[in-house]
Amino acid sequence: LIFSQHLEEFKQKLKGRDRDIFELRLTHETPQTLQEIGQKYGITRERVRQIEARVMQKLKEFVKEKGTLDI
Repeated sequence: LIFSQHLEEFKQKLKGRDRDIFELRLTHETPQTLQEIGQKYGITRERVRQIEARVMQKLKEFVKEKGTLDI
């Protein structure tokens, strides 16, 4: 429950495309492919992958900032 709250807090810090990619790739029950997201935004799969990697780095920093998540 606490982990879910922290994940939601992190998601709220994301904007636009970053939040969309986070949701569609990392938290969705059936994640969309890089290709599908790329087509939605008119960008390449590689660009989607780069954005996803940046979001994951932000998530790691967020978790480190929070310290123990009391899972």
